[in-house]
Amino acid sequence: MKPFHKVSLITLLFLSLISVAAQAQTLPDSISQNAKSAPPHQCTATVKLSPGANQVAGLIGVCELIERLQSLPARERGPGTEMSLDAMKLRQQITETVLTASLEADGVIAELDSEAEKLASIRGFLESRRDRALQIGTIANIVAAGAGGILGTALQFGDNTASAGNWIGIAGNSISTVLSLIGLRQQQGGKYALRESPNMLAPLFGRESEYHASYPDAVWKYLNEATPTEPQKGTRAERLRKEWAEFGRIDEKPSAKGTNKITFLTSRSSEGRKLTIDLLSDRAAMLADVKVWVELMKRDMSKLMLALRAQ
Repeated sequence: MKPFHKVSLITLLFLSLISVAAQAQTLPDSISQNAKSAPPHQCTATVKLSPGANQVAGLIGVCELIERLQSLPARERGPGTEMSLDAMKLRQQITETVLTASLEADGVIAELDSEAEKLASIRGFLESRRDRALQIGTIANIVAAGAGGILGTALQFGDNTASAGNWIGIAGNSISTVLSLIGLRQQQGGKYALRESPNMLAPLFGRESEYHASYPDAVWKYLNEATPTEPQKGTRAERLRKEWAEFGRIDEKPSAKGTNKITFLTSRSSEGRKLTIDLLSDRAAMLADVKVWVELMKRDMSKLMLALRAQ
């Protein structure tokens, strides 16, 4: 073989090796792109899961464990005396993960209930004080108007006392008007500051939290994911904000007044901001809405465990 041919053959072999190496190097990139394009938080296991349970399984990170369990022979993975050691370990890991996430959700519910209870206590105090003040004002109004009218009318029967009667009637009506204006102001019930309480709405509006007012990763991801059966409605957190805007609890469009209200709805105890009865009512109702979604997460986790138990 001529030297020229040897050089050409060596060159071709070298170029072929470079091409194969390049293809091998680009293969992981294509795999990772396909992985990124796959729907997030979805399990591909053959076990029949509801859409919500499937989503929760991805959020708490048990999809891989479920898939490994499903890869085992049916006689080894099911409950019973024939369950293999591998199946037992996988089931235990899944159960521990679900239990941990469930306890974290319970912790969030406990914090929501704690804040709601303090809000209800303050609201009851303000309403009681308001009702008592209104009762006193009503009685005083009746006395002032009635006594002034009777006395003024009686004095008007005499010529010498008619002028005094007119003045007494005017004074009684004036006092009655002032008391009515005071009563309108008392309808608001005054203000009171929230003390030693979490502010669980703060993270939903990007505000600073206090007193354990935080959400575990799994719960936070759940709130910021769309419902699998209704993805067009947005994430659960977005749906909450839309609902609150529809009911007038927050402003639909950004405004200085709306921003100021959110500041009170998410205020920290250390700030000492005084809340009105209306603000307390809105804040409690919003906490109840968040609690519903967290409880639905626990429902999806229970469906996940029931589906695995039937395998």
